[in-house]
Amino acid sequence: MTDVAEPTPTPGTRAIVLGGGGVAGIAWELGVLSALEDAGVDLGAADLVVGTSAGSVVGAFLRAGAVQDAYAQQTSPLPTTYEEPAAVDVSEVEQRFGAAMQGATSEQDARARVGAAAQEVTTGQSDDERVATFRQTLPSAEWPEQPYAVTTVDAVDGSFRVFRAEDGVPLERAVAASCSVPIVWSPVRIDGHPYVDGGVRSATNADVAAGYERVLVIACSPEGPSPLGPWLDRSVAALRDAGSQVEVLVADEASIRAFGTNSLALSTQRPSAEAGRAQAEQVAERVAAFWA
Repeated sequence: MTDVAEPTPTPGTRAIVLGGGGVAGIAWELGVLSALEDAGVDLGAADLVVGTSAGSVVGAFLRAGAVQDAYAQQTSPLPTTYEEPAAVDVSEVEQRFGAAMQGATSEQDARARVGAAAQEVTTGQSDDERVATFRQTLPSAEWPEQPYAVTTVDAVDGSFRVFRAEDGVPLERAVAASCSVPIVWSPVRIDGHPYVDGGVRSATNADVAAGYERVLVIACSPEGPSPLGPWLDRSVAALRDAGSQVEVLVADEASIRAFGTNSLALSTQRPSAEAGRAQAEQVAERVAAFWA
């Protein structure tokens, strides 16, 4: 899938978009969702759930009806085979992204160049080891029965790919690919082909929800203009222009402080989960009115 259409929204349909944000983002989004569920928001009634990177993990828990258990695990973490990468220097990664994109002729070409840089990574856990960790982490090895989409980027040609149950890809492998942050980790192979984090295109990929009457977007951070794809404001504007109603919940200052300087560290789980829950409690009434 290289482009996302913008059909006229179907009345009565609702979508949830869950963005990327590392280990901290998973915890924060689970905190948000747990508070919304406790406030009576029927998130399980969504006609579509779209997950990018951290959001692909959280979406699996949401579709399995396991948000509350997953939230509890953020505050009392279980043993895991997840191996934290070396401390990430955000400015260095941004510089390497910029260098990789030099000379790009289009958004897809820019993504392909980032994918090429990702393929040069040879350190850290292998993609099979990371897939095994997600198999351990996810609530089920089976794709949810309700519509669920996981975003990735082809590491060779930079095309945008959205995996769904009908594609026949193991769920844990699709999620691992969506979480494969370029330059931090090597790509994840699907049918022998390398894929990287769907966040390379957009941290939310909210335009995948085109055609739904109401779209709830939960984002771990704002998105600025990007040469890689449609950032959040651009996607939201397109959705609204097409007739969708859109509610956006972005991590507040307290939540971003909880993420700390390394959102891939397990130590961020508890503070991020609690910050997400606290933020959502403040806006639950508004979100409930929108969703209903």
